[in-house]
Amino acid sequence: MMIVNSTIIFALLASMVLIPVAAYAQEGGPSREDIISAYYSGPVYLDSYWTSGLNSSESTTELDVAPGDGASTLAVVLINRGPSDISGITGQLTLPSGFQATGKPAGSLATATFNQIVKVGNTFTLFFDVDVLDTASIGEHTAQLSVDYSRFFETGVPRNASMDVPFRVTGKAIINVSGISSGDGDASNQIVAGKIEDYNISVANKGTAPITNVVVTLVSPSESVKILGNSKWTIQSIGEDSQVDLPTRVFAANSLIGNPASFDVTVEYSSNGQSNTETFTLGIYIAGEISIRAYDLAINYIGGTPNIVGSLLNEGNTVALFTTIEVTGAENLVSDLPPQQYIGDLEENSPLPFSIPINVNSRAGAGTYAISLKVSYKDDLRETHMLDVNSEVQFAPEQPADESSQGPDIASISLMPVGIGVAAAAAIAGVTVARRRKKSALKRTFQAGKADDDDIESVLDSHSSKQDRK
Repeated sequence: MMIVNSTIIFALLASMVLIPVAAYAQEGGPSREDIISAYYSGPVYLDSYWTSGLNSSESTTELDVAPGDGASTLAVVLINRGPSDISGITGQLTLPSGFQATGKPAGSLATATFNQIVKVGNTFTLFFDVDVLDTASIGEHTAQLSVDYSRFFETGVPRNASMDVPFRVTGKAIINVSGISSGDGDASNQIVAGKIEDYNISVANKGTAPITNVVVTLVSPSESVKILGNSKWTIQSIGEDSQVDLPTRVFAANSLIGNPASFDVTVEYSSNGQSNTETFTLGIYIAGEISIRAYDLAINYIGGTPNIVGSLLNEGNTVALFTTIEVTGAENLVSDLPPQQYIGDLEENSPLPFSIPINVNSRAGAGTYAISLKVSYKDDLRETHMLDVNSEVQFAPEQPADESSQGPDIASISLMPVGIGVAAAAAIAGVTVARRRKKSALKRTFQAGKADDDDIESVLDSHSSKQDRK
């Protein structure tokens, strides 16, 4: 059997790989065999990145992580630069401060395995489950990786390779989009139908990495909701924990009153050198408008009772439900405030009259008085609203009905001096008594037969003639 010189074998290996000359040129340094074994006999670090946690050799998506993200997956890419295939690969990662193996006590090693044969020159990935703690800092970090492996067809104790694994915590952008209507100065997620409303979109970066080249697009899926203002904006950058407000104007048809609607928002941006696109749906409620006005306020007597009267008009485009009205102030006019009155639903464009009986203060005379009313109603969402009405009304006391209906004779008598009234009454009484006495005497004479041929009327007439001659 031919014996091959070791020098020839070394020459053949050296021709296959490049060995740093400085590594073995120095006297007393490692042998050429040691250098080949150290540099090219097994797995070598190639790359690392954060990913979604797919524990396989399939392609994965790189992700950004930020302090406090918690459970994450660090992918470490290695390459087999040895002279033979390797298998039985297990990696143990010693983590720096701010990181911890998921589900293990602090200080424990993160472990990952690769259960396939890795041919010479091929790459493979170890996936380590790592918690990114709140104390982790943004920037570069280094972990120590120890890899146990076996050469193909080799038995005995596994080989080991140790190396540094650099990785980076970049921070990440967290995009939040919201929309509010600022109609009538009140910010809400409602749009009033039938009128042009101001609407603001807020794009906020709640993360720890800035975003650049931001493009925001607003779309209305409904034909009944129109965007009348801007619908696309370009923003140079939005820093971490910053917000940009984008104003526009919108219009919703009356047919949508009482119904929900939505806007679709698309945000395109770049972060940590990667392009991203996120979509959001902003829900809104299409509300009707209720605008109540009180008019023709006055004080009228109804059935002899004074009432505060007037009318309410809903100038909006939807009904005001469960409407009530009450007097909250009428100083110097009423002795006590009347109770609240329920007047029902107030339809749009339809006046509703009201009358509130009041107890007028006994010292109140004719004049102008200030009154205050409170109108309460509910909208389509059963939310209560209040309307305060302040006005002035004219008041004139009404003369009682029994005094105005007395006869003129009694009224004239009541206006005479006391003495004249008494004398007149006595004279009338005397005449009445005398006439009654004469009629009685004549009746007795007639009944006694003194005037048999005459009837009672003739006797009376005859007697009256005699008296006149006397």
